[in-house]
Amino acid sequence: MPRFITRILSISLFWVGIMLIALDAPALSQTASAGNLNQLLQDSYKALQQKDWESARQAAIQATAIDPKNQLAWSYLGQAYEYLPNLTKAVEVYQTLIALNPRHSSAYNNLGWCYRRLGRVDEAIASYRKQLEVSPRNSYATYNLAVALGSRGQWEEALTFANQAAELAPTEVSRWYYLGKAQIRTGHLDDTRRSFDRALTLPHRPMDENNVAYALAEAGLDLDKSWHLITNALESTTQQMCEAKTLADGDRCTEKLRSLPLMLDTAGWVLFKQGKIKEAEPYLESAFAITPSSVSQLHLAIVKAKEGRVEEAVRMFALAHVRADFTRADSEEAMRELAVAAGNDDKLEAMLGRVKVQGTPRVDARVIVLADASGKVLDSQIESPAFPGADELLKSMQLPGVSWPGFALRTIRSIEFINDEGNWFASDSYVGLTPPPPPCSTPTRLIEITRTTPVSQSVSCSAAF
Repeated sequence: MPRFITRILSISLFWVGIMLIALDAPALSQTASAGNLNQLLQDSYKALQQKDWESARQAAIQATAIDPKNQLAWSYLGQAYEYLPNLTKAVEVYQTLIALNPRHSSAYNNLGWCYRRLGRVDEAIASYRKQLEVSPRNSYATYNLAVALGSRGQWEEALTFANQAAELAPTEVSRWYYLGKAQIRTGHLDDTRRSFDRALTLPHRPMDENNVAYALAEAGLDLDKSWHLITNALESTTQQMCEAKTLADGDRCTEKLRSLPLMLDTAGWVLFKQGKIKEAEPYLESAFAITPSSVSQLHLAIVKAKEGRVEEAVRMFALAHVRADFTRADSEEAMRELAVAAGNDDKLEAMLGRVKVQGTPRVDARVIVLADASGKVLDSQIESPAFPGADELLKSMQLPGVSWPGFALRTIRSIEFINDEGNWFASDSYVGLTPPPPPCSTPTRLIEITRTTPVSQSVSCSAAF
């Protein structure tokens, strides 16, 4: 960028930051001192370490008001906004920080991460590249650029940066895992095995075993090893689970249960890739029951299509499209399998045309239930507003079960209902009283369900600082 343009941009972004202070900052004493500034910086840093994002934000805003050119204060403020989350504000803050110091050692990387979460992938890639111009061996920007390029399907270039990222941080499991994933995509299968083995020789979590297992299954590679990894990960994780006994248990078990769906989905997908269609279903059903996602819904649609339950599969496929996380799913395989099950593309198109899907989900009523492992409602509590026939409807309802070989759980579930001209029907359900956290990028859109719906690239929102 020409220098005179950079200077103009710097001035304008600096005033964006000043306006942000004016909007958000509490009233400040005119006699604030350097001592106050140092204390506020310490308070903001401590709050970030304790994950008290709001306190970190407040302290950082006061610090920027005392010294509008203090780069550390702006950096802390940006991080606080990221995690609140208020990504639009975080973008403004990092732009202001860059205006103050166009050669900042991390601002471009952090700005890129915010852009990624907002779905602005091209801008994220540009920010990561700029960070590497400023600091060529920035470990985080190198890794994040590899991930962003992979999300765009630019795997050859992603492989280059994934190699560099693993070299720069050789003790980080995620770097070797992503390198292996890039190597799969570029056909370097022997290198893939070495990268995954390297990842698993490092200290790692059960979720790392899940990630490797899923990548192997997606590639149809070493499926026995993939099954061993995911069953080991599930066994380790289920030891920490708890089971609801009454409605009064509320969210007591929710957080721990929500660590399971990714692993259960992986287990079901490995079995599907092994040709064990019937055995895959309880794992996928359980994943979807705990936290519904478009990925598990598409996987279930494929399994149901393989079992000959075509109408059910097509409906599940259509419903997956209106979930906020659909942009993170790859629907291409589901489309292929459904077209085969339906007879051909034209017949699938016709079936999709008959499915009525609400483009903007709403909740007209919510019911909290205790369900047994098979999904049968044992007890319920209707939240306002109550609606006619709710008790009878709940008695006849069969939710997806949370049960797979060797494991079965009673769960507290929230069921969301829609009122369609006096007819009430369940639109969704999930484990716990609180809704699942939103995916990393949740664009709002209305879509038309057709066979020609573009295939979305899989998006990963991992980042580092």
